[in-house]
Amino acid sequence: MKILIVVATLFLNSCSVSFHRTESDGVRVNDSRVFKYNKNKYKKFRGRLLDTACIYLKVKEYHNNWTPDTGYNRKTQFVRFFAGGQVLFTACDSIPNEELINNPNVGVPGYYIIEGTKIKVDRFELTNGGQTGKYFGRVLENGDLIFYEERPETYFNSFFLLEKAVGKLKYSLWKKIKYSNRDNHTLTW
Repeated sequence: MKILIVVATLFLNSCSVSFHRTESDGVRVNDSRVFKYNKNKYKKFRGRLLDTACIYLKVKEYHNNWTPDTGYNRKTQFVRFFAGGQVLFTACDSIPNEELINNPNVGVPGYYIIEGTKIKVDRFELTNGGQTGKYFGRVLENGDLIFYEERPETYFNSFFLLEKAVGKLKYSLWKKIKYSNRDNHTLTW
């Protein structure tokens, strides 16, 4: 029994991703190579469907008439995409201003790829002491985004199985909002 506990502890600790907090309470991983989509073979999947001069503001969440009641979900959330494949998910207490949008030290990092209208994100999560996790969605015809609020890992990282199971019942809508004075550089973390 003791051996099983030791093995389970070692396994869980080996899966964790080391990270640190920034001065603006953002999270950064210590080694960005842990992100699957931060590889040369994924560079051709950086799509032009996303506007890197905009933010995407979460405006609605559909969960079979159920909305999670966590502090993070009650906050205003937005996501920023960068041409180099990086993405930042940020939660704030009010509508984001340009100072917050241009602050490279806020939010939770990740990397994204685009395949047709499918968007796949590999982002950092504070689960299990820190790990990466997938977040899948679609780019809509008007440029807005939907993200499915189920873990793709539950569906073997299959976009087809995720959409078939979730459909239009568990997703969030992210509205594209243009900001004219936005820094659009590639972040380094």
